[in-house]
Parts: sequence; structure tokens; C-alpha cells
Amino acid sequence: MRLHARPATARWLIMVLLMLGGGCDRVADAPADQLVIAISSTASGLDPHTVTDAASMRLIENMYDTLMRYTDRYGEVTDSLATSHAVSADGRTITFTLPTGVRFHSGRVMTAADVAYSLKRIIDKQIRAEPFAAVESIDTPNDHTVVLRLSRPDAALLTHLAYPMNVIVDRTVVEAHDGALGHIDAGSGPFELVEWRQGDRLILKRFEEYYVQGVPQLERVVFRPLPDPMARSIALRTGQIQLVLDVPEKDIEVMRQADHVTAGSAPGTFWEYIGLNCSRKPFDDARVRQAIAWAVDREQINRLVKLDHATVLEGGSIPPTHWAFANLRMYPQWDVDKARALLAKAGYPDGFETTLKVGSAFDYQVRAAEVVKQQLAAVGIIVRLDAMESTVFFSDLGAGDFDMTLAGWVGFVDPDGWLYNLFTSGGKYNQQQYTNPQVDELLRRGRRTLDRDQRITIYRQAQRLIAADAPVVSLYVSPQTSAWRDNVHGYQVHPTATTRSLRHTRLTD
Repeated sequence: MRLHARPATARWLIMVLLMLGGGCDRVADAPADQLVIAISSTASGLDPHTVTDAASMRLIENMYDTLMRYTDRYGEVTDSLATSHAVSADGRTITFTLPTGVRFHSGRVMTAADVAYSLKRIIDKQIRAEPFAAVESIDTPNDHTVVLRLSRPDAALLTHLAYPMNVIVDRTVVEAHDGALGHIDAGSGPFELVEWRQGDRLILKRFEEYYVQGVPQLERVVFRPLPDPMARSIALRTGQIQLVLDVPEKDIEVMRQADHVTAGSAPGTFWEYIGLNCSRKPFDDARVRQAIAWAVDREQINRLVKLDHATVLEGGSIPPTHWAFANLRMYPQWDVDKARALLAKAGYPDGFETTLKVGSAFDYQVRAAEVVKQQLAAVGIIVRLDAMESTVFFSDLGAGDFDMTLAGWVGFVDPDGWLYNLFTSGGKYNQQQYTNPQVDELLRRGRRTLDRDQRITIYRQAQRLIAADAPVVSLYVSPQTSAWRDNVHGYQVHPTATTRSLRHTRLTD
């Protein structure tokens, strides 16, 4: 489908040109090996051990390296900066071997002391300390060996070491800036920082001394925040940019039909759900929660909101592409009669009134909440929607101040991430105030068990119990979709939304 400059489109194009600085980054004006990328939001900072937003992650992961990395197969990790690792028979010692000659962007050679310093900094910063709770000590017997000694086996630890923000930093650069890395590059990754104008652009250039031969192939990468999906779409189709990282469902087919544009998708990890506060009436009764699970028509929500691009979940939260997927069919179809019967048994034959909170910034979740409201009305549950400003919304979620909510999580890789903090009693992200001693014990065992087959059995049992208790009503997982100009080669869409494949991306004329 060709792009015709209709009046509305022309107005959008003028706006896009203004947002991109009058077109100074157009493909035609850029160096042959410069890639211009549109991201959907502005990064909050560049300190890998303190930021939590996806926009920052996508910038930072190209400036740094991690000991482990995600593979193309979702749920799996392998060695990255480490050339090898060995786990002791009792699972309580992990030894990493580092390569020689790895340099930071400062020019200094990396040693095991930098790795130990970085892991301790992650723990000290507290933001992501919990996954390292089993680490008792970090030893460096020589410059190329790091030994982690654990209080117990931890099956998820290697996956946490692959998380794109658990990177190795140049300790001398950190110390020279009094620990403040918000606008500083202390990395050893394939690209180094040239300039960052927060809210406008971040420019990276190829690190000529990168330890992997032939990587990266691009000379320069420019990230430009363009929050408006239509602006991103027009900028790509008119050649103002060459890669859009996030394509919303409503634009996927447009991108696939556009001239000189390729759209690529991967089964995603963006899990969306209805959360039910188990500490508040009537949601303290499992029968009420189960009734809502039966009353919600996931297929209809997917069709109306996600345009059938999402994968509907019928009980669990882990996607079907993951090795720990339980294939539960606890709530295989919309069943109003079952929902009404459960409500009657719980003492609510005529239903009840409640409030559903949702973040107003997430229009797709607001639309999903509106559909849920209509569906629950069919069983007598009268829902008042409260679309809240994001900061207030997430504050209320964290405090457990809600009856119902519609929200989501993204990027989990190990099943421990999907389940432990969300569903153990007192878990860090257990916003539903859910508690089940059997689930607690299973998830603790899942952490300590190293055998994959045994972990599969454990996590399937846990997911079945959680789905039966219904502290959340899983809706679906959405795909990760990106789009790029035809002269972009080697970029791969990953389920976790990582942009690590930029180090293998190249451009042609």
C-alpha cells in the first residue's frame, strides 16, 4: 500500500519533522551506517543499576555487557561476557571465567574486581537486590575468575544475571563521578555514548575496541523519543526514521502493507490481567473471584482491544512459548451461568458494586476495562471505572489500595520472576494480598530446585493452585512487534523487548 499525502497525513508529517528537528536525521541526510530509532517514551536515566523503565533499558543495554544473556529461545540464557560458568554439585557455588582483553569505554581493561564491584553495587542499590538474596559472598581469586557463594541453590540466579540492567560497570568511572551514573557512560558494550539530550535524542557510536570481532557493524545509533504511535508510523513510512521498536496492535497491518517497510513480531511477555484484592470484601471469598474469572470473555476483549493479536490465557500467567507453561484450561470459555451460581453460593445472588482502577495513560487497558465493565454487568456486578494518572495509579497498586485493577507486567524470563514475588505471601509485588501456604512452599522449592523437569512439575502445580484461587484473572499476553525500513538487516525482535540484536544489525544502500 502506497502512502498518499492526504491533508491530515500532511499535517502529521509537518509535526513529525518539527519533532525530529526539521528533518536533520532523515535517512537521506544521515551517514550510510547510522540507524535512527524511534522509541515510545523518554528514558529516565542512564544508571543501569537504578532505572526501572523500559526506555532506559533499551538505551543502556547497548552501552554495557552482562555476564549472561538471553538466547533467541524464550526462557533460556547462555554465557555472554563470561566465557564459561560452572555450578557446583550442591548448587551453592557458581564460578565464572572472564575473557582477557575486554576494555571499558574509558580504555581500562576489565578485571574480576569490576564484576564483583558491579554485583555488590546492584545489591547495595536495593532496586534489584532481591534476586541476589542467596548470594553470601563474591570472591575474585584472580583477574579472570569470579566465584559466587550461595546460602542455598538458586535456579533463577543465572537468568537474573542475564537481565539487561544487571550489567558490569567500570568501577573507576563510577567512583570518579561519586557514584552518579545518571548521565554517564561506564560501560564496555558495543556502543559508547556520544550525546544525550533527555527528551530529544541519545546518540551512540561504535566502540572500536569492543572485544567481539566484527561487532557492531553500525557506526552510529540515534534514539529519538516519539510518544505518539501515528507520528512513529508516519516517520518510518516517510523515511524520517529507520526502526520503530514498538508497534501497537492497531498499526501492525498498516506497517505490513507499507512500501519499503518490514514488520516483525515475536510472541511477547506482556501479560495483562484483572487483579482482585483478596483482603477486601467480597474478593476475600474465592468463589467471588472465580465467578469473575468465568464472567470475563477474554476472546471478546482480545478481539475488540487487541484486534486478535494477543494470545488468550485460560488460567495461568506464563506464556505458551515458555518451558514452564502449564497449559491450564481452568476457564476455557465465558460462562455467565457458572458465574451467577458461584456468586449466589457466596451470598451475592444479585451481584454487588465495586470499583476498577486503571492507568489513564494506557488507553488499551482503559478500553479493556470498559469491556470488562460491560461483561460483569451481565452477572449483576456493577463496576465504576476509575482511570487514574499513572503515578497515582501505581502508588495505589503498590499500597494495595484497590478493589479491582487492570494492569500488566512485562519481561519476565524465569518462572520464578513470573510467580514468586507476585504470589507468595508478603511477596514484593503481591498487590492482591493473596496468600496460600501450599503455593508459598511450591515457589520456594522452585527456587531451590536445579533440575528442569522437576521445576516444570513444581511450577505447573503452583499455577494450577493460583488459577483455582483466582487472585488475578489472566487475560492474555501481547506480541512484541517492531517495524523497520527495508535497508535494515539483522535486527531481531525478542519476546522480552531487548534491543541486543542492534550489535548485529547493518544497513545497506
